[in-house]
Amino acid sequence: MLQRTRAIVVAVAMGAGALALAPSATAATGTSADPVISNVEINPSPVVVTGSPVNAKFSFTTKAAGKAELQVKAPGVSAWTSLDLKPSPHGVETRWTASKSFDAKSTTGQWSFLAIAHSGDGKEDSTRGKFGVELRKALDTKIVDFDASPDDVTRGHTLKVSGRLLRDAGSWRDYYGQSVTITFRERGTDAYRHVAKVRTGRGGWFATGVKAEATGWWRAEFDGHGGAKGSVSDTDQVTVRDPEPEPERADSRVIKFNASPEPVRYGRYLKFTGKLQVDDSGWEGHRAKVALYFKAKGSHKWGYVKTTWSNGSGNLYTKAKSYRSGYWKFVFRGDGDYYGDSSGSDYVRVYRR
Repeated sequence: MLQRTRAIVVAVAMGAGALALAPSATAATGTSADPVISNVEINPSPVVVTGSPVNAKFSFTTKAAGKAELQVKAPGVSAWTSLDLKPSPHGVETRWTASKSFDAKSTTGQWSFLAIAHSGDGKEDSTRGKFGVELRKALDTKIVDFDASPDDVTRGHTLKVSGRLLRDAGSWRDYYGQSVTITFRERGTDAYRHVAKVRTGRGGWFATGVKAEATGWWRAEFDGHGGAKGSVSDTDQVTVRDPEPEPERADSRVIKFNASPEPVRYGRYLKFTGKLQVDDSGWEGHRAKVALYFKAKGSHKWGYVKTTWSNGSGNLYTKAKSYRSGYWKFVFRGDGDYYGDSSGSDYVRVYRR
């Protein structure tokens, strides 16, 4: 039986996490009936195991081959292990794929692989090479400086939760770009529930806002991944109180509003009078801040002009220069004891000579 082992060229695909082999030079010059192997890939390469098993994918393409084999061998071992191949025909070519799982018990170092293509008339093409297997310990992590503030808050208000995620890389260093979950356990319950997710930034710091709904304990959790172990912060208790009920307020009214003189000459002062009263078991004068507003003729928008104060009897007086014809009014915005109100409007025409 005629067997031909062809020379190979090995190339590492930089940054792609895969090892690829170019087709052999002798294969390129073979006859159309010769089996040819090309496009050998191993992904990832090297195979780096940090915690959970890593499933490495092997693939290569054959031409003029009805059968193929793929074998791997650990360093220091003489026997080859065959992997199950799955063919995917594409015209005159066939793509072959296989996989192998590597875990913490796998031998580290340079593994060997051997791919063989068989034609129907006994001809062969083979390609061999190496790939690395590394075992890396998952890094320890910790969450420090966790804080939920303020510690005493009104229900429905926003809490700021913050902290810092660190990793043990020989010394404790910040862990940038990692997802951290904010969790909460309400007083009287046993389980923490997820509330928000936040990503660590520069220095490993993270911060976000959450709504305060009940008294309980807050903490941050990092789930970890293949290269790092998970960790949980200390807890921080926050007391949530119901909002103070709003005091009952009484009505108010602004009466007897007047703008004079009418009409008024352009640029001259208008005088404004009125009276602010509140319902305190009967209408009484009230001392408070009251605003003067103006709306020009033809406009739909009221504009603020100035603020004045009523006296203890509720009497109002102020003045302002007038440049356009329009409407004037007083507005009392209310306070902790009384609702607001506005007066009726008074139209004043402005004229020029």
